[in-house]
Amino acid sequence: MAETLDAVSQAVRSAGEPMSATEVARALDLSRVTVRRYLEHLVTTKQAVKQPRHGTPGRPEYEYRWA
Repeated sequence: MAETLDAVSQAVRSAGEPMSATEVARALDLSRVTVRRYLEHLVTTKQAVKQPRHGTPGRPEYEYRWA
């Protein structure tokens, strides 16, 4: 679990722009649901910021950036 949290944290921290859970999942070859849980943990602990991504068709999507 700590390894996955570290990987998700590093992906968001090193990204040049906010990333969605789907984008992080693809980059790390993990499931979107797993990545979303870790991202929500990072938001809860105030290490990441979550905001809606506007302008994308389909269901609402959120993007995450390092705080």
